[in-house]
Amino acid sequence: MKTYKEVVDKNRLVIEYDDCESPREDTNLGYFLMKSSKYNSPDTNEELHDIMVETGEVADDLEHHIELMTKEINKETDEKVKAIYPISYYEHGNGYFSLGTSHGFDYSNNSFYIITAKTAKEFETETDDKLYYEKIIEQELEIYNKHFNGEVYRFTLYDEDGEAMDSCGGFYNVEDIMEYLPKEFKKEDLMEYFIYN
Repeated sequence: MKTYKEVVDKNRLVIEYDDCESPREDTNLGYFLMKSSKYNSPDTNEELHDIMVETGEVADDLEHHIELMTKEINKETDEKVKAIYPISYYEHGNGYFSLGTSHGFDYSNNSFYIITAKTAKEFETETDDKLYYEKIIEQELEIYNKHFNGEVYRFTLYDEDGEAMDSCGGFYNVEDIMEYLPKEFKKEDLMEYFIYN
C-alpha cells in the first residue's frame, strides 16, 4: 500500500469544559440546602436537611417556616442559627438559583441558605451584618450556578512540538485563563480555542 504523510497544524491552546468538584466543597458562609426529587441538595447536612423538610410540612408560611427551622436547629443540634435566607430556583433550559423568593411558571421556592455560628467561624467572619451576608450568598450562588450548568473551563497549552507544557482547570470565565498564557495570546479571542465536546 502506498501512503503519504500529511502535516496537520493544530492549535497550541485547547480550552474545553472542566468536570471539577463543586464549589460547595470549599469553605462557605453557610449551608445551601434544597428539597427536590430531581436534584441533590448542594450541601450535605442530613440533620439540618431533615429539619428543613419536617418544619416545612407544618409551617403556615415562609416566615413561620424560618422561625420553626431556627427553633428546631437551635434545640436539636449543636448548631446555633445566625440567619436563614430563602433561595428560589428558576429552570428554563438551564437552572439558576437566586436569593429570595420568586413566583412564576418556571420558579420553585424549596431551598434555604442557613448561616450558623459554626459556619460563620469557619468562614472567618464575626459580623451579623445582613447586607454582608446577602452579598456573600449572592457571590456563592453566582459561582454555584455556573458549576450547576457546566460552565466551568480548563485549558491545555502545547509547545511547538505538540507536547503539553501547561494545564489548569476550574475557571468560571474563559477570560480568566488569559493571565496563565504567554504574551503571544494576549490579543487572541480565547473562544476561538474552545472545543465543544
